[in-house]
Amino acid sequence: MEEEGTVTLKFLIGVDGKVIQADIEKTSGFNRLDEAARNALSKCQFRPGTVDGKPEQSWASIKYTWRLE
Repeated sequence: MEEEGTVTLKFLIGVDGKVIQADIEKTSGFNRLDEAARNALSKCQFRPGTVDGKPEQSWASIKYTWRLE
């Protein structure tokens, strides 16, 4: 389908490092690419933020760029 674009996702990282919630901040212009980025993010593991040395939920953002080569 020759779709390319960059999607920006804002996501909440739980105390276990897993993604709890992911929202599209800026679309790639293609729903298929946006949802593929959100699905890929759900498989990722992160180091949670900490307060006083204890893990705490925190928000982060990431850009996924889909490009044909």
